[in-house]
Amino acid sequence: MKIGRLFPDLLATLGRAASSEAGFTRTLKQLVALSGARAGGLRFRPGDGATMDVIVGARRGSALERWIQARLGRPARGVRVENLAEAPPGLRPRDTVLLSAALGDPAHAVGGLVLLGPGGARGLGRETIPPSFPREFGHALEQVWRLRQRTVRLEVINQVMALTATTLPLDRVYAKTAEAVARLVRFDALGVTLLDRDRGEFRVFDVAARTVLPEVFDFRMPTAGTLTAWVASQRAPRRVDDATIDPSIPAVSRELMSRRGFRSAVLAPLLSQDEVIGTLNVTHREPHAFTDTDVEILMEVARPLASAVEHARLHAESTRRAEELAALNRTSQLITARLDLPSVLETISRSVTSLMGSTGCGIGLLNPDDRTLIEHAAAHGFSTPEWRNLSVRVGEGLIGLAVSSGRAVRSDDLREDPRSARRDLDEKEGIRSMLSVPLRVGGQIIGVISAFSTDARAFGDRQQAVLESFADQAGIAIQNARLFEETRRRARETQALLRAGHAVNQSLDVGETVRLILNQAREVLEVQSCGLFTLDAATGELSATASLDLPDEDLHAIRLRVGEGITGVAVKAAPLIVGEQTIGALTVLRTDVHHFSADEESLVSAFADQAAMALEHARLFSSVRTYSESLQAMVEARTHELDEEKRFVEVVLETLPLGLFVLDAELRVISTNREGAALVAVEGAASRPFAELMPPAKVAAVRAFLQGAVTAREVRHTEEELPAGGETLTVRLTATPLRAPRASHVLVLLEDITLQKRLERQMVLTERLTTAGRLAAGVAHELNNPLATIAGCAEALKERSQDSHLRDLDAFKDFPSYLGLIEEEAYRCKEITGSLLHFVRDPGSRRAPTDLNVLVDKVLELIGHQSRYAQSRLARRLDVELPDVVVNEGQLRQVFLGLASNALDAMDGRGTLTVTTRRVNAREIEIAFTDEGPGIPAHILPRVFDPFFTTKPPGQGTGLGLAIAQGIVADHDGRFEVDTRMGAGTTFRVILPAVPSEASRTRS
Repeated sequence: MKIGRLFPDLLATLGRAASSEAGFTRTLKQLVALSGARAGGLRFRPGDGATMDVIVGARRGSALERWIQARLGRPARGVRVENLAEAPPGLRPRDTVLLSAALGDPAHAVGGLVLLGPGGARGLGRETIPPSFPREFGHALEQVWRLRQRTVRLEVINQVMALTATTLPLDRVYAKTAEAVARLVRFDALGVTLLDRDRGEFRVFDVAARTVLPEVFDFRMPTAGTLTAWVASQRAPRRVDDATIDPSIPAVSRELMSRRGFRSAVLAPLLSQDEVIGTLNVTHREPHAFTDTDVEILMEVARPLASAVEHARLHAESTRRAEELAALNRTSQLITARLDLPSVLETISRSVTSLMGSTGCGIGLLNPDDRTLIEHAAAHGFSTPEWRNLSVRVGEGLIGLAVSSGRAVRSDDLREDPRSARRDLDEKEGIRSMLSVPLRVGGQIIGVISAFSTDARAFGDRQQAVLESFADQAGIAIQNARLFEETRRRARETQALLRAGHAVNQSLDVGETVRLILNQAREVLEVQSCGLFTLDAATGELSATASLDLPDEDLHAIRLRVGEGITGVAVKAAPLIVGEQTIGALTVLRTDVHHFSADEESLVSAFADQAAMALEHARLFSSVRTYSESLQAMVEARTHELDEEKRFVEVVLETLPLGLFVLDAELRVISTNREGAALVAVEGAASRPFAELMPPAKVAAVRAFLQGAVTAREVRHTEEELPAGGETLTVRLTATPLRAPRASHVLVLLEDITLQKRLERQMVLTERLTTAGRLAAGVAHELNNPLATIAGCAEALKERSQDSHLRDLDAFKDFPSYLGLIEEEAYRCKEITGSLLHFVRDPGSRRAPTDLNVLVDKVLELIGHQSRYAQSRLARRLDVELPDVVVNEGQLRQVFLGLASNALDAMDGRGTLTVTTRRVNAREIEIAFTDEGPGIPAHILPRVFDPFFTTKPPGQGTGLGLAIAQGIVADHDGRFEVDTRMGAGTTFRVILPAVPSEASRTRS
């Protein structure tokens, strides 16, 4: 029994694997190999774990795998060998022996073994495994599994224990704990609850889920009356086997579990310094999903997890305190580093949000003119514009109470706090808790700083102390920024006057200068608008000249007489004075009631003086500017004309159907047009000698040609051949030196005359073919007369040879047969000449019903007489029921003769040409020419119908045969189809309509 002898090796294989499943798989493969089986299956059922199935010799998801799994599900007693009626799916017909055995003690089997394979001396049988092997092998599997579970358990505990020495945030600690627990415990969701004993509540949140949850938990709720309260009070774990039937589960906990479909759960207490700080929870949708071993594992994990949570909390607290100190330090730096009030307010609000961990922050300042009104000066984290623009009275709401009482005001839940003044805004913003602290400078309250959160009870005594310390620094920073704003305002007034004076002295555009003066006045005086009126000396009226809020078309309608309105008497306005003469007035407008101070009136007068100077400068420089604009317009018009001419020349050169190259004195390319770049497709043509763009064999000749043109200072021409895209182009080069004074450039034109040369050669060839056709027709016609005489004489001699006197002579016995042969060959020659005459005759354009089978026979008979095709075979597969087709017989004869000649040429005069006619369907007829040649390469096939394209040697083809044939077939409303295989031949199919179209009937 070979398996019994090798049992220690099997145990060694089982123990060396990295995991239980891997060890079972390797051991089963070894069993299958030792027993001679084809496939096998192993099922292991640990006492408190999930069933594990391992199958070898079958593809995953195959019918054989399902068959073996079904056999593993049937309990077996001892070792059983069964001969199957037929082989399982996926195995050979002789693999019909099934060996099955229960593993472990017969009374408490831990699994089963199934082997499939052939029978016989070398196959499966009762002697394959010894009787004691199943029991011992089952015990070994169980021992290895338990040892592996203990190892994993220690690894998990060590992994969680290691988290106590890290500085990971809590969410990462929880995630790593979930990964570790998942190695030992099957769960659908894992979560954590953290107790808040001061508020009598706990926070519950999900950490990991192995299934899709209808909702994700992360909220706070009261501790009383929950499973968490029981675990905290008993300081012991709690297992729920079925929440739907267990009456001891509190109603709140049962409702939470049923909301997400969970029926089983385990809650393990998190103990830190002998105090429960929370629970570690696992849940499952199935009842009785957790065992006592699972509870032990969770308790072992919960102990180091509690330490890790406390460690992470301490680290977070240290980090938070460091951030608080850093934020306070940044606020102190703001006092001296930042004096821009909006920036200071924005930095303070953002710092509070970061420092407090709040959702946002708002800063309200007392109105300087109405100290009973608090206006929001900065807001961070708000989403609604109402909160950003909020203003409240002192004593109103939490913000107003902080100012009126001079103390910090805190609300744990604004929904239940009657002190909330704008509950509608709080609900719209989602604010649940708020902390407001007054801002003081030198004992005087200047405003209030508020932190808010969308979570209830977000602020405690620690946060309040931090914000109060922060507020002291923030108040000083805000006051310093206000003082800086006042100083900067006075500097801005001085700077505005300087800019206005500079604009008057530097700019000649009076409109631009006046607008700048008005804008400076509006900005410095903080008014809503400014305007300018000028005095018309002829009418004595003031007319509106400029305004910051009125469109230009409305200004001309505003006219006032001197003495009318505010402007007329310069009240709350400043006159424009030049010398001793008033030429207008500058007005400043506000939309509210305002008393202009003496300083403000002085500023208005200063701006009015600047405007008067601008108007006077405009008058002095008006004529000079008009002349300058006129001259500039003339220059621009001429420049535009030159640009248009330049663009026109560039367009002409680019669209010129000739290649154009501009060469310098050294015959290097300076520029080229699009056609030139296409003809000489060389990378980096610019700055290279033109001659080097030619093929190496042409370089010397082209260089000499260009130098000759330059030396002679005359236009010269030459023709050269250039390779391009796999073919050769014939181009005409024209070189002409520029004749402008001191010009050393040369123009080179390249003209593609390839088609012209081809047409010239084709005209010569066509003329030769026409002459040859006429000569052949004349010779055929002349041969008909002697052939008729020979045939007639042979016929007469044949009749005379029937004379009995001659017939009996030995010398005349062969004469009748010889004369019949002469007559037959003479008539055959006459038919050949007749076919030749018929072929060269002009086919005309008339179409008539034609028998295509007869036409094919005529073409093959004509081509069969050619000696160069003597070794070829001509095969016919003609459909005798083919109907007549309305065609031009002469034109189709030309098409068929060309296709047959091309096919025979492709086979070098050897091989078989098969011509097939058939009716494709009720509307189409097909004539196919199939050869046994080498086939047509894929890169040539798309070009076979192109005019002048040929693969034959020079002088043996024009490249027009298939192009003309395609035109003839298309004119008959037909089409070509080509099938080719390299080394196996080519088939050209002519598809013609069985019934002609209306146009074809008209031609016929």
